[in-house]
Amino acid sequence: MSMPTGTFVHALGHNWLGKADIAVQTILLAAVSVIVGFRLWSRRRLQISLQGNDWFIVAATIVMLGRYVVELLLILLCGMGLHADEVDRTGGGPEAFVRFKKLTYIGELLWATVLGLTQLSILQYYLRRLQQRLAMRLSYAGMGLCSALWIASSLATAFICTPSRKVWLASLEGDCGNRNKLHTGCAVSGLILNVFILLLPLPVIRNMQLTWPKKVWLAIIYILGLVLIGLSAVRIKTELFLISGDSTYGSARGSLLSSVETLLGIIVACLPVLAPGSQRINGTTECTSIVQTPRSDHVANRYWKASVLSNGQMEDSEPEIPPSHSDPTTHGKKV
Repeated sequence: MSMPTGTFVHALGHNWLGKADIAVQTILLAAVSVIVGFRLWSRRRLQISLQGNDWFIVAATIVMLGRYVVELLLILLCGMGLHADEVDRTGGGPEAFVRFKKLTYIGELLWATVLGLTQLSILQYYLRRLQQRLAMRLSYAGMGLCSALWIASSLATAFICTPSRKVWLASLEGDCGNRNKLHTGCAVSGLILNVFILLLPLPVIRNMQLTWPKKVWLAIIYILGLVLIGLSAVRIKTELFLISGDSTYGSARGSLLSSVETLLGIIVACLPVLAPGSQRINGTTECTSIVQTPRSDHVANRYWKASVLSNGQMEDSEPEIPPSHSDPTTHGKKV
């Protein structure tokens, strides 16, 4: 009986990298859908208008769903996870590699978009919560850097070859840049920005008196953030030692790691919002927003009066924070 050609569904039985990619991405994408859905539902339940960080996460989730479809096509139509000689022998010859390069090209553009949107969501959340002047300036700077990296990496990936079709049609006349250097540069830049985003709120959090539920929740967020940074480093190392002559097999690990990285990034971006949402829906305030500065801070006071109390789009239902014991101006006064 001859082997079917054109697809690689028949090869899933021994394509363990492909099966692992599908299984891990499906589970994480389902978790992301539930978490993002709860985030939006809690906003609606608490009658809080959706903010910029919410829209960034929604957009990132939608784009990630598109990338998930691309990954499925890479595995089922192009044989990603199988060795190149098997793909050439059983999957339709050179046409399979053309499809593979074209879908990989699309997947890289979608990956850069998901990463940029997720980073912008976290930084925009910082802007609403970290009301110290330096933290706000750093958040604005981070948003500028993330936007610049997103645009630069997307344009560089899109126009790495002239014409662009030369990415998947090597026989065309034209020129191509060094894709390995491009991927490494974008990945290292993204890793540095992730470290910057993770460390940015620490000076504010260090001076806060947190209850045990807040400490536990904050520890979970930072542990997942460190895992995310570790995955980024491993992915960079994997792509540096990619086997050039066996693209369908060699790229499978990097593709899996990049998918886990982006999905985990969306989850981490949602966790600071989920804690206050779940607690306030249950009628408690024990675990209110983690990254919130003391009300004794003068910048926070001005922001609270000018923005929160006068703008219905802000989180006007956020419970007030007790005055700091070190602030003599609030001692003995009713909040």
